[in-house]
Amino acid sequence: MSAAAILKLQASGFSVEQVSALAELVDTQAATKADVEAAKHELELKIGELKSDLEATEHRLDQKIDGVEHRLELKIGELKAGLELKVEGLDRKITEVNANTLKWVISAIGFQTLLMIGTVVGAVAALMKAIPQTPLTHP
Repeated sequence: MSAAAILKLQASGFSVEQVSALAELVDTQAATKADVEAAKHELELKIGELKSDLEATEHRLDQKIDGVEHRLELKIGELKAGLELKVEGLDRKITEVNANTLKWVISAIGFQTLLMIGTVVGAVAALMKAIPQTPLTHP
């Protein structure tokens, strides 16, 4: 506590013992400008350390994220290749089914055609038997 402050307190009615006790309390409890500067400097150092730690953590997280992205891209590529193979297999199967269906339809049409020809031949043969045969004369 400054001498001017002590004199003002004594002038306003404080006893020497009261001023001494107050001065001792202020001296032990109050921070000096040097104390505040030291605390400020210590805080600045701590903030710098925290920033450095935060940057290092951010860098590690970026690396981990990059690794995860890379693994995901590989996995997606594998899945895409697998799907493409399955689609190609399905395309082959569809082509085979279409070819088999076409063969079946052509076979059915051929069988029906033979059946119709057989029916027509049979009908013509039956008509030939039913119509009496007369010799043709030439004029």
